[in-house]
Amino acid sequence: MKVCIMGMGYIGFPTACLLANAGHHVVGVDVNTAIINSLHEGQLHIVNEEGLAALAQKVFSDGSLTVCDQPSRADAFIIAVPTPFKHSNDNIRERIFRPEASYQADLGYVISATRAIAPFVQPGNLVILESTVPPGTTEEVVVGTLREEGVDTSQLLVAHAPERVLPGNLLAELVQNDRVIGGLTPAAGEAAAALYRSFVRGCISISDAKTAELVKLMENTYRDVNIALANEFALVCEHLKVNAWEAMSLANRHPRVQFLRPGPGVGGHCIAVDPYFVVEAAPTLTDLIQTARRINRRMPLHVVKLLHELEGNQPVQRVAILGASYKADVGDDRESPSLEIAQLLESEGIEVKVHDPFIARYNLPLEDMLRGAEALLLLTDHAVYASLDPNWVRELVSRPLLVDARGVVSLDDWCAAGFQVKILGCGQQLVMV
Repeated sequence: MKVCIMGMGYIGFPTACLLANAGHHVVGVDVNTAIINSLHEGQLHIVNEEGLAALAQKVFSDGSLTVCDQPSRADAFIIAVPTPFKHSNDNIRERIFRPEASYQADLGYVISATRAIAPFVQPGNLVILESTVPPGTTEEVVVGTLREEGVDTSQLLVAHAPERVLPGNLLAELVQNDRVIGGLTPAAGEAAAALYRSFVRGCISISDAKTAELVKLMENTYRDVNIALANEFALVCEHLKVNAWEAMSLANRHPRVQFLRPGPGVGGHCIAVDPYFVVEAAPTLTDLIQTARRINRRMPLHVVKLLHELEGNQPVQRVAILGASYKADVGDDRESPSLEIAQLLESEGIEVKVHDPFIARYNLPLEDMLRGAEALLLLTDHAVYASLDPNWVRELVSRPLLVDARGVVSLDDWCAAGFQVKILGCGQQLVMV
């Protein structure tokens, strides 16, 4: 088949490579000319993904994958564009305290991509929406937009096929993970499943489009609610002067209990966004989901509070943040709580420097960033931070204060090096004895 994929981002580009490697002729399309130009020059815009560079080189070299900024005729069209929520121009604190129901999906990219393929869609074509969307979007927005553009959608096979992947392991998970395919008709579901079976080794389940749309949202909302519970217990443990990390580790020994980890908030393009799509669909029926979002969205404020408790009567002026990515050992800072915390501190007039070895714009020499810092905030549990030598760090900073929002440092080592330490979820300030 000839497949046209709209969107060469975290999902669209790896999917394009896998389909091309499976024997299809794939055209990858993106309106971002910088991405297209870099791919033409052999430079990948997605890094730290095992096997992706080699696979991309293969499918580009044999001609099975080409990229450009305009769609063309194909047998199947896949829309894999971003679906963020609509941001306002409020300052960071106003955004944190916005009502949950006011966060709505921005489907502009989906609509634009659908309009772009409309002139090239022909009877019998398969149109698949991969983007994560509110329930009903495949039928109401994609089909509705095609109709507005004059396309006879009764002659098309339209489906929704959400992904389930983990940044840092995209290729393996796109191949091995189970998939849910939701067709607007049984024939559409079967046709989409047949295309994905050309590279997916996991189980492919076929349902209707609205169910498939909701399934993806349910999966990420479940994780958001679980993290919110962990974060709430972290606050309770601070109040009771209990070590939350130890308590949750012990609770997880129960065969039917599995707490996720607390932290400075929830980021990424899935868990921090998808619950709002459910709230948008049913605002009066989602009290628990909205509460979980509110808890997680306000955790950056709590991290700032821990810093102020640690500084005492000597306010800090220079803070070094360790980690911009929302997740350990990946280079993805979308909706990152680390960057929100940086904004909160800067709004107080504090000078902030951010380091992250996985993101180019933050990958400055760590020594330079630490030198003269009056406080460190460990906000992403990259392995490189867990293995830092606290004595080396102590020689660089001007004041030995550390807030660990991920529970990864060795307390004995850091306190022995002279640091005062606050750990999210622990109600005591730890100092050298």
